[in-house]
Amino acid sequence: MTLSTPRSRGLYAGWFGCRSSATRDFIALFGGVVLASILAYVYELGPRLFQLGRGYADSTLDDTVLIAFFLSVALTIFSVRRYRDIACEIKAQTIAEAEARDLARHDPLTGLPNRRLFDEKLDACLVLASDTHQLAVLMLGVDGFKKIKDTHGHTAVDKALCEFANRVADILRKDGVLARLGSDEFGIILPNISSPDDPTNLARRIVASAADTFAIETAAAELGVRIGIAIAPIDGVNLHELVRRAERALYRAQRDGKSCVRFFEPEIDIHVERRIQLERELRSAITADIIEPHYQPLVSLKGNCIIGFEALARWENRTLGHIPPDVFIPIAEETGLINALGDQLFRRACFHANAWPETFTLAFNISPVQLRDPALGQRILSILGQAGLSPRRLEIEITESAFVEKTGVAKSVVDELRQAGVRIALDDFGTGYATLSQLLSFRLDKIKIDRSFVSRLGDSTDSRVIVRAILGLANGFGLTTTAEGVEDAGQLAYLVANGCTEGQGYLFSGAVPAAGIPALLNREFGSAAVAEDGQEGLHAEVDALDSPGSFCHNTPSITAPRA
Repeated sequence: MTLSTPRSRGLYAGWFGCRSSATRDFIALFGGVVLASILAYVYELGPRLFQLGRGYADSTLDDTVLIAFFLSVALTIFSVRRYRDIACEIKAQTIAEAEARDLARHDPLTGLPNRRLFDEKLDACLVLASDTHQLAVLMLGVDGFKKIKDTHGHTAVDKALCEFANRVADILRKDGVLARLGSDEFGIILPNISSPDDPTNLARRIVASAADTFAIETAAAELGVRIGIAIAPIDGVNLHELVRRAERALYRAQRDGKSCVRFFEPEIDIHVERRIQLERELRSAITADIIEPHYQPLVSLKGNCIIGFEALARWENRTLGHIPPDVFIPIAEETGLINALGDQLFRRACFHANAWPETFTLAFNISPVQLRDPALGQRILSILGQAGLSPRRLEIEITESAFVEKTGVAKSVVDELRQAGVRIALDDFGTGYATLSQLLSFRLDKIKIDRSFVSRLGDSTDSRVIVRAILGLANGFGLTTTAEGVEDAGQLAYLVANGCTEGQGYLFSGAVPAAGIPALLNREFGSAAVAEDGQEGLHAEVDALDSPGSFCHNTPSITAPRA
């Protein structure tokens, strides 16, 4: 298969079209004179006019005949010219219409068919598809163009696109159709396949071809390609259905990793349908501002009192019911909605925190994706100012992955917040892959011990050793420690005995809406008392906590990862 651009098809149109106006006039005039001369000679027009002139002495009649003769010649010339002009206009219009139709069906950069022509060809091929003459549709998603653009600019991206298209065209057999469907998406129609091995082998060759480096200016670039495949009539005989299922397979390949090839499977359709529905509902929920923060108490294990609350995102959907954060937060990150959602939740949490005692802190989770934005720090401080909440009451929680991705940007955001008085906590410590040197490069105030370690304190020696080591490390660096997921008195006793500073979990309370915080603070139980600073005391002795729920909602629910 070879590539050609629509422009080349009209390259010689000017040669076969009309000449310049001067050339046309010269040809018409010369032709008219020759024609008049021939007619005058054949019909002996000269002698007859001479005799006519001798027979009539009236010069006016002579002039009239002469003028009539030249007018006839002029009308002949005009008619020829007009005929040629009309013919040229019709021809030019026909060429222009053909060019317009061609351009409307081809990508101007690569010369490949676009989605419109791709659909037309696929529709024609599907008519012939049967169990013995199957057809494969391959959807290609290419990665790496953004990096090339950021490094070398748009011209380099165009060059890489054309080079990739040429490589695939060289691999594709003659009866195949290659089209460019989007900025970094291509489609292939492979008719008359004998088995699924045909599109599989083609896909593997395309992946291998894309893996070869592309010469970009003075450097080399690499591209990755993911491919989704659907086969007719097995996966459908309708154009839109077949393309949609090939795109679903591509979506699955994109989630599975770089340079993956996936065939459509019915389970993919169900999964992607739900994913699309969730994304659509999430956009609507953010627009309507119906995702709200709930708050789980942070408890001082030394002072036996509530010292603040952590904001956790909660979403109740009318159609889908309760949707946990570990489902909708990744979707928000993938679709670029996380900044809007994060700012929305943070603003509401700040206004809620204004109703708490002034000594209470607000802990808020920041996604690693949000930390890629250099403007995040300014937005946080701006919202604090609008809500009238002191930065010293705010505690930002970040995960270890933030230290690895875009470390420079994350560090500048963290430094900006710390200079304003905001405290920084490292969430889920021990579950990521950051090195100690990376952790030390950030100025932290707190380490939160992940619930996976706390939950196994009663039956795992390894967990007890890990927790004790984390507490010792934090103590050595002068950092506060918070244990997540505290659910029974045995866990609490071990944490207190080893110097853990704070606790959080269902033993104390689950997450409650803002309206439920006053009741939580005013609840009377056991030996609880309200401290002078407005903080509510817990049981003074660990031994008194002999049953979960002594200071909590008695109906626990699994807390999902936070927003």
